[in-house]
Parts: sequence; C-alpha cells; structure tokens
Amino acid sequence: MKIDKNNHAPLYRQVQEVLEEKITSKQWEIGYQLPTEQELADHFEVSTITVKRAVMELVSKGYLYRQSGKGTFVAATTNEMDINKLLVTTSVEDVESPHELLSFSMETMQGTMASKFGLQPGAKVFKLERLKIENDLPTHLEYSYLPFEKCPNLTPNDVNNELIYNILKKKYKIPLGRARMFVKPYIADSEMAKRLQIEPGTPVFEWEKFTYTKQGEVIEYSKFYVRPDKVTYYTEITF
Repeated sequence: MKIDKNNHAPLYRQVQEVLEEKITSKQWEIGYQLPTEQELADHFEVSTITVKRAVMELVSKGYLYRQSGKGTFVAATTNEMDINKLLVTTSVEDVESPHELLSFSMETMQGTMASKFGLQPGAKVFKLERLKIENDLPTHLEYSYLPFEKCPNLTPNDVNNELIYNILKKKYKIPLGRARMFVKPYIADSEMAKRLQIEPGTPVFEWEKFTYTKQGEVIEYSKFYVRPDKVTYYTEITF
C-alpha cells in the first residue's frame, strides 16, 4: 500500500483509492478490521487527519463502518431502497416492521413544532423515539410526532414493530392523502452515534417527513437519521 506524493491528486484521495482497492478486490473481506488510523498514517507517511478523511469518505460511500470503541470495519453490501417506498401510505405486505421503542411521551407543542402542524401553541402531541432494526443492527433513528387530538388513547404497544401509517389507517381510520419528504446531510452527535452504533461525527442522512390527511392537514411529522453504510437509496424513471 503506497502512494505517490509527487502525484497532483490530494493525499487523502490516494489513500482512499488504495483502501477502496483492498475492499473491492476482496483482499479485505466483509468484517475485516482495518489498522488504526495511526498505523495507516505511519504506513502511508501522511498525517492522521489525511487518513481520517480517506476513511470517512469510504464510510459515506458504504464501504466501511465505524463502531464506537472498537474500530473501523469493512461493511457488507448495503441494502438498496427505492426512495418512493419511504413515501407510501400503507405497507404492501402484512409483515412486522422491527423497531425498538426508546421513549414514548406526551408533549406540549410550542413555536416551531406547533407551526409544523398548523395548530395553536399549547396543543398536545405524542412523541415517539424509535430505532429501526435490520439484521439485528440499528439503521434508522426516528423521532415521530402525532397530534393527541387526532390520535387519542395511543399506547406504546400500538407502535411496537408497526408502521405509523398502519396505525393511522387501522386504529384511527384516518384517510391519508400525501406525504412530503426532505433530505439533507447531518453529522451525528455523541448521543445519536451511541444509538446507531457509529462514531460521533459520522455523516448520516436526515429525512424530514410530513404526512397529510385527505383534507390536507398534517397528521404526522417525523425526522429520520439514517446510517449511510446500511442503506443505498435510489429512484427509477420509466420513459
């Protein structure tokens, strides 16, 4: 594993390419633990900052994942998910949606949160914090809000391993109209990183979702923080 310091390409990019070749050629197989950043820096004769940037680029591309307190590992092939499936209002199949419920509480809407629902400050909402689990690993950290007025008697058992869309449809008979979702990058803080089992400072996807009733009212507001090493999103256009 060598790089050319006379090459015009940035050093971190050269390190990244060498490490990526190790992975794609299967010299480093799934689950392989990389040398430490200091060991890689010594080998390439570059700074640990250079190595860290190269590693983080490969984490963001899904080739590697970092586990807090343990190290950096070669990732398995990421799951592909159609972006449009995040916006559907019902599940196609009657299957469980594995989630770990972290907290369930009642809150009073103020300011920004009240405006998102188009309600007056002081209105009550249920706040759910859940982890989406796939293959025994957390992939999404979810924060969801549902208005108490529209969803009375909601219980923690209702949201255990269930899609919120299905709760709205089956328990409350609410006709859903549409959903809008916005995506942007986000840097995981220490608490989020602990929940997702990644290193603090790891880039993740932030998905912000609004679900509307047929009458155009916001019935659910959610934010999802998604590990980039576990899911690759795509969309398909038919001509």
